[in-house]
Amino acid sequence: MVESPAKAKTINKYLGNDYVVKSSVGHIRDLPTSGSASKKSADSTATKGAKSLKGRT
Repeated sequence: MVESPAKAKTINKYLGNDYVVKSSVGHIRDLPTSGSASKKSADSTATKGAKSLKGRT
């Protein structure tokens, strides 16, 4: 997860089709957490957001 769509596109070129890089189009800390008012640590959110698509077509 990165802030800029251009950065996401560039990083995705380096990583290849085994990974998906998404852009938040804004600061990650400023985004709502799915209607939840609780604060989550940045590490746990980043870990859950990074998914490998290895083996998918």
